[in-house]
This record gives sequence, C-alpha cells and structure tokens, in this order.
Amino acid sequence: MWTNLTDEQQEWLDIANGVAAKLKTADRSFDKEARFTEENFELIRAAGLLKLAVPKEYGGLAPAAGNAHLGCYIVSEAIARACSTTGWNLIIHYHQCGAVARLGNEEQKARILGDVAKNGVLMGSLGSEVNHQETVHGKDTKTKLFFNAGMEPVEGGFRANASKHFCSNGPVAKYLLYWSIAPGSETSREGLTLSIVEAPTEGLSFSENGWDKITGLRGTVSWSATLKDVFIPWKNVLGEPADFITKDPYTLELSQGFHLIGCANGAFDCVIDTLQKRPFLRSEEGLMVEVGDMAARLQSAAGSALYATRLWEAEDWGNAALASLAAHHTAREVALHVATKAYDIIGTRALMETLPLELFWRDIRAASLHTRDSQLVKLLADATVDGDYQPKQKYGDVAGAKTWADLGLGPKTAEAV
Repeated sequence: MWTNLTDEQQEWLDIANGVAAKLKTADRSFDKEARFTEENFELIRAAGLLKLAVPKEYGGLAPAAGNAHLGCYIVSEAIARACSTTGWNLIIHYHQCGAVARLGNEEQKARILGDVAKNGVLMGSLGSEVNHQETVHGKDTKTKLFFNAGMEPVEGGFRANASKHFCSNGPVAKYLLYWSIAPGSETSREGLTLSIVEAPTEGLSFSENGWDKITGLRGTVSWSATLKDVFIPWKNVLGEPADFITKDPYTLELSQGFHLIGCANGAFDCVIDTLQKRPFLRSEEGLMVEVGDMAARLQSAAGSALYATRLWEAEDWGNAALASLAAHHTAREVALHVATKAYDIIGTRALMETLPLELFWRDIRAASLHTRDSQLVKLLADATVDGDYQPKQKYGDVAGAKTWADLGLGPKTAEAV
C-alpha cells in the first residue's frame, strides 16, 4: 500500500510487519478482560518501535517533529491492521511523545523522551473532560473546545484538581499529558497549557468508571482519572500558556485516520482470507463487485492520508490541518463501510471467534466516536467556503494568547506565592 518510501521508512515498516505477523496470532483475552495489551506491547518494545516518535538526538528514531512523520503513521497502520486495540494504544503513546518533542525544552525532552527511548516507558493522556465545549461569539456563533481543569500556583509549581475521562494508556503510563487552563486565563485560546504528570504520584487515581463494560477499544484501559492536589513542578510545564494553540501543528486527526485505515485493512484481510479459502464465492458477481468497491475505498483513504502527510512535511500548516480533517473523515467512513460489508461477504463464519472481524468492527465503531465527525466536517465546510483555515481553529481564535509573564507567573514568582 505504501510506496516510494525511504530506506529508513521501509526498514521501520518491515519491523512493524514482523511484529504484526505475531500480533495476528496472539492471544486476544485482553479484549474479554478489558486489560491493557501488555503482551503485545512487549513485542513492540522489544522491536524498538516505542521510540519511533522520539527525536534522534534524544535516543529515538524520529525527526524533530516527533510523531508527525510518515514513518510513525505507516507503522501505526501496520500494527492496527493486525490488532486494532494495540494500534490505538500505540498512536496515543506516539502523540504524547510528539507533544513533548515539539513543546518541551531541552531538559524535558532529554529527561522524558530519553526515558522512553532508553527504557521503553509509556506515555498517556489526561485530556478529555465532560462537556468540554463553549460557544464563541464573533461574526458567527461557533462551538469550540475548552478545558475546565486548572492549575493553582503554589511554591515551585502548580497544584492540580480535576476530573478527566477517556484517559487512554492512563493507568499504565509513566508520563501523562495533562491539559488545563493557566491561572488568569479564561479560554483555551488564551491559556491552554500542557504539563506532564509523572506516575505514580500522590493524589492521582484511576477508575474503570464503566470502561470494563464498554463494547469497543476495551484493551485501551481509557479509564477516568481524578487529580486531587496533584503537584506539578515547573520543570514539567511544557512552554508558555497556549503554546499548543499557537505553535504546535496538531496532528491527532491524521494519526487517528491512519489507525482507522489500518483497522479497515485488517477487516478487509478477513475478507481476502475467506475468498482465498472459499474460491467458489468468487463466482458471485455481486459479491465481487463489493470487494472491488472496498479496495477502491481503501485506496482513497490511504491517498487522502498521504496527501495530508506530505503537507505536514512541507510545513504548510493550514492546508495540512485542513487536509487532515478530510483524511480523518474519509478514513472513518471507509472503515465503517468495509467492516460492515465484510460481514455480508464472509457470511455466518464472520460471527466466529476464529476471525478477529468482530474486534475490528467494535474498535472501529469506538474509535470513530472519539472526535465528533460532524464537527470536523463543519470545520472543513466553513474553511472551504471561506478559503482560509487556522490549524487550531476548533479551539477558537489564536489571538490573545498569554505568557507566564503576562500572568505574573514564572518559576521565581510562583515560588513566592
């Protein structure tokens, strides 16, 4: 599927395909038990793939952009193609590594990403909240994302009290990316701040909160987290308030797109395997037309994702972000279509646990809900009509971003609070 790769990218993909071959036959009890895919990650760790989002100067295999490169994306797709849940866990790890690579200072990158590269520790998220939307009034009334979680200045740093949900990799990660609003800021566009919470730490706890009863992505252990007087030292605060909004090229939609493409290919592999084992099915013309249609849709999703990747690599931020929205939407629609049609083509055997089709379908359905597709497509439509798109438009206008100095804070002033 992926052609014209560099020698380095092809080497990573070959390694990932070798791991994927083992994942295809690996035990899938993690899904029934709703536990992390630890055994699969041992294979990924041993293959050196956890450091694929760590820049080379800190012991990894990536360029300075961290996870925002084709190598990470195609490896994620290969792993998701073999195990949809493991693929999701991997893109979460990669995305957190990428945020530190792009927003962290030299000490933070050497300490945190160096630990990932040397010891294979995991990164996770403390991001999502309940009802994290606000209405921003301008020439139009639009819904944007915001965060209630705060940071109270204390001696040497901040104290965090918050409830977070869908914290992928949370209970198993050493470094957790905490999303909050800087004190003195009112909106995400003014002060959305990313910090690192290092686990275990006093005041941080996790709860299944129903995740053990969820139907898809069960092995992502995306539990809820409670932060009660959790201390975040200045050394773990990434940059200035709103650096994520004003400086970081946000690539999560594209990462999720590649994951969905991998899942769709995994479901399609089930179809191809069935046709090869039951060749008489190929005599059904209508069925084979469906197979051809699925192949064409998969190509369109891959092409859209590659186009967005090339724009990111060219540092054409606005067009890259816009293309990523389109790529995510296309991958979502293709994955849902392919996984659903696969049942019709395979027939009753699709219901048997000997095929991983049910796991692919459930994980695709769950992953497709992570970001509301209608909101992304509305952004895409507005930008197409207006002829302009800001990479972080869904967080609101980037004007008005604050610095720590603007807020009267900094390592010295905070120590005096």
